[in-house]
Amino acid sequence: RKGMGVSCILLWEPPSGLNPSQALEFLQKKLESLGGKSLGAWSMDCETLSSTPTFAAGAQPKLIHMLHSSEYPRSTFAVLDSMNTLVADNTLDSIFGQLKQFYAPRKGFKIDTKGYHFELKLYVVKFGSIMIGATNRGIVVEVEDRQNSRVSACWTSLMGFTQGLLETSATIDPPNYSRQSDRPYTPVDRINSYTLIFNHLRKPPSAPGGVK
Repeated sequence: RKGMGVSCILLWEPPSGLNPSQALEFLQKKLESLGGKSLGAWSMDCETLSSTPTFAAGAQPKLIHMLHSSEYPRSTFAVLDSMNTLVADNTLDSIFGQLKQFYAPRKGFKIDTKGYHFELKLYVVKFGSIMIGATNRGIVVEVEDRQNSRVSACWTSLMGFTQGLLETSATIDPPNYSRQSDRPYTPVDRINSYTLIFNHLRKPPSAPGGVK
């Protein structure tokens, strides 16, 4: 399909009593019951590189988050601490692979997300389990409004649809950038939203913070 719409991306806390696999099945069956059309499997991964003492002696390590999505199979997104993002083809991975004396993979930070996506009327819904190593750290849900490319044009209706789908009344905040700019939503905005969620989940577990 041409272009992309605005996406609402969030952590979802499933109904009590459901384990992660049951929660994914719950969403899948709900979308099917609403007439959703399966678009197959979907995945994303994030490898975090940390600057080495050789490169930044005595300084706070700098991080680069390298993300790959099945939606953009030929691209690598390199997200800096500042959230500035470089988009390149997959050769970027091999380039950083040759720079391990300056940037090396950070142990315990690799994230893999796998799930499914469905088409439902004007929306595309993705959902998947977020794994850090062998530990399931949560379920991410993305709902994309395919008809609109600007947050201001659709956020209220997009939030309403997402709340209904996930059976929650919690307020879902729009992307940070949209408070200062009404530019079109881009793949980088989508990737940055996932990066923020992944970084949140890498912190030590605390009180539940997902949307119910």
